[in-house]
Amino acid sequence: MGLKMGISLFRMNFGPKVAKGENRLHLNIQTPLILMKNTILLRSLTLVCAGLLLLTACKQEETATKILMQGNWELTAATDETGKDILGQLNFPVTVMQLTDDNGMLGTFAPLATRVVYGDSKWTQISGKINQVFDYANFRFNTGEFFVGEGVANVFTVEYKLQATAIAGGALTDILQIIGVNTSWLQQTVYHKFTNVSVSFPDKTTGTSLWGSKSAPQTANTMIWEFTPTTQPFYNYKDSQGNQVLWNGWPIGSFSKGKFTWTRRTMGINDLVKARI
Repeated sequence: MGLKMGISLFRMNFGPKVAKGENRLHLNIQTPLILMKNTILLRSLTLVCAGLLLLTACKQEETATKILMQGNWELTAATDETGKDILGQLNFPVTVMQLTDDNGMLGTFAPLATRVVYGDSKWTQISGKINQVFDYANFRFNTGEFFVGEGVANVFTVEYKLQATAIAGGALTDILQIIGVNTSWLQQTVYHKFTNVSVSFPDKTTGTSLWGSKSAPQTANTMIWEFTPTTQPFYNYKDSQGNQVLWNGWPIGSFSKGKFTWTRRTMGINDLVKARI
């Protein structure tokens, strides 16, 4: 008798409430089903929340364009504005460059710069002087600078310092005379700057990171430069005090548009040139 009373009191205080006239057996069967449905719903919501958290935690980290541009590069494709292949005109014996974190540029790019600035009207005559003026076989390279905005950028500025690198045998003025530059504008060094040069990385990897972890940096093994109608040229030389002076030896509006594809190399530029000599 006492046991039955205890069970009855337990059900009254902790068991499911039964409305008047409700079938207790029916309620006892439905309660586990409701609890099971609630458990499934709770687990589903947990998975959804976890997925949303993962998506917000995984974010793409865009590497700055300047960082992607740094390194050793070899020119592997070049076309003019008509799509004509001009790579063979530029390699003496190979076009390479090194871009550094202090905006420096070093390499065998003088023929490329000359072709962009002056076109190909007298290229056969000019190419005969290239090896005399630019002594790449002895690793005497040209210099220049490049400038790009913070973060991700689609355009940049490049400045070529055109100057003979051979100790003897030729001077930049030899090339300028062939082109037809007026004698009053003959200089041993001319700075050819181009702004709004397009830059892109078609094989750039996607850098992702998990919340709280360091992201993998983006990388690119191919870089494309394009000199387009929106590219702006500026030509200067420097006076005895190092001040820039406008150089009017050649019209800026006649520069050659084109597309230049660079491939990243692990070898140094000295080794790249040595391998082609």
